Amino acid sequence: MPSLDIDLDLIRCFLTVVESGGFTQASKRLHITQSGITLKIKRLEEQLNCRLFRRTTNPLELSHEGEIVLGYARRLLDLNQEMVQRVTKPKKNGALRLGVVDHFGPQLLPMWLAEFRETFPNVKIVSDIGLTHDLLKDLEDDKFDLVIASAGYTAMGEYKLAPSIQETHLQKERMIWVQAENSKIDPSKDPLPLVMFGPKCRFRPIALEALQKAGRSWEMVYVGGSLNSVQTAVEADLGLSVLSPLSLAEGIAIADKNSGLPKLPTADLAIYSRRTPNHPMVQRLTAFLVESVNTWEADYRSSGPAGLHRVHSFSRQREVLVQQRH
Repeated sequence: MPSLDIDLDLIRCFLTVVESGGFTQASKRLHITQSGITLKIKRLEEQLNCRLFRRTTNPLELSHEGEIVLGYARRLLDLNQEMVQRVTKPKKNGALRLGVVDHFGPQLLPMWLAEFRETFPNVKIVSDIGLTHDLLKDLEDDKFDLVIASAGYTAMGEYKLAPSIQETHLQKERMIWVQAENSKIDPSKDPLPLVMFGPKCRFRPIALEALQKAGRSWEMVYVGGSLNSVQTAVEADLGLSVLSPLSLAEGIAIADKNSGLPKLPTADLAIYSRRTPNHPMVQRLTAFLVESVNTWEADYRSSGPAGLHRVHSFSRQREVLVQQRH
């Protein structure tokens, strides 16, 4: 029997169709036309001399041969990626590049990373912040090894490399109304003065929709470009905002439950990385961050906002120790 070399691009297209649930979504992920997807699948079927899908069914269903090919597809692509990375991008001694959404634990994350470094002192971590969309695009472009961002990425069809990215649940993030500790603003009165991030922030549309459903009116008094600017504006009593417990800071308090503000939903966060990581410590750091967040949430549930004061105090002590070392 003559040897047959299968084009991995066709295998990648086939796998994307399966994971997307159809040709239309696959075309969005791969940024080619639906007819282009159809042509690639037809070429693969011609090479293998079999049909990969049952054409008469809806939704799409794999044939017997398609099930066999699917069993090999992921392994072929993973081996290909592993080979390329080992040959062209050896990073065992390089820095682990971490991308983080701006509002995730600005005070706690540095402490967690410092604790991780105590266990693995030879690991260098370089981090940067950004919006979910930008961070995930940079992950695809190999600018990050690990990204903490809004959950749901692997179901988003517009990302062409989604099949090669794995999503690990990190936190069911609570959204809370906050205001200055000694605020003179009555949150039960309209229009409610708001301090918010820009339009790309996922908290903003959720908060505004909740206010609208509650029949409340509001006024956007300040739009911040970073978590620090929003925190500062809230502490200055310009208005109320919506943050997560991990984003609370000194001078900011959770709004009273009897203030007439609508209840807000949760918003999941996840950790993203490649299924075949570029850096050998990606899986260890992922597991460490998940454990750290779980421990913090358990402590927060038992002690409430009072636990945050311990965080601020510990953070200041660590800063003093670092300064003394240098």
